[in-house]
Amino acid sequence: MIASIHGPLGIEVLRRGIIFIDLAIAQIACLFVVLVDLFTHEGSWALRQLVAIGAALLAAWFFRTVEKILPKEQEAIIGVCFVLAASGVLLALANHPHGGEAMQDILSGQLLFVSWSDIFAFAPLYVVAILLWFSWPRMRTGAWFFAIFAVVVTASVQLIGLYVVFASLILPALAVNKISTGRARRSMLCGWFAIVVGIGASVWSDLPAGPLLVFVYAATAILLRGIGRMAGQRVS
Repeated sequence: MIASIHGPLGIEVLRRGIIFIDLAIAQIACLFVVLVDLFTHEGSWALRQLVAIGAALLAAWFFRTVEKILPKEQEAIIGVCFVLAASGVLLALANHPHGGEAMQDILSGQLLFVSWSDIFAFAPLYVVAILLWFSWPRMRTGAWFFAIFAVVVTASVQLIGLYVVFASLILPALAVNKISTGRARRSMLCGWFAIVVGIGASVWSDLPAGPLLVFVYAATAILLRGIGRMAGQRVS
């Protein structure tokens, strides 16, 4: 589900030149989830989602405003917001007895321990996002893009962690960046392949799935980029 929507979203992120917006929005959502858990003593799942999506949408609205008012400084502002949110998470978890473990979950995720209830809870969101993206082109423009991006990334970071979210958005987009047609479909195939190989390698090697999956995404992107270049040279 994640690869199916992250591939097309990543292509749009790369086109707009806002590479680190996923990190910033996801980190802001994580900060508010951590704050909810701290102040409500592990509040309900629905409350965490409501707060996280609300924070992500506010961040998306802010970045959309920056895009219109300060386009040349947009990437710098996005980076600053990411650093502030990341620092906020570190401060919030500084005295938490399980702060280190919580931080690791935020960054690299716990893919092999995601429950079926989590998958079924987030599945409708991904299905709706994919349908809207491919059936309603307006979702790829203006504020609509920022809104759908914020909601999807907020869900994804809770399932696969910050590192894999970034890798699954940007690396498939880079893999197909020089291709003129069928980029969305090819980026999805890149993501599917990387996830199957990465999860299989994690189970076989008993290494953490998140970091290993980032490397598999990178290797897959390099491979596809190389195949595309060789195919282009043969045609020319």
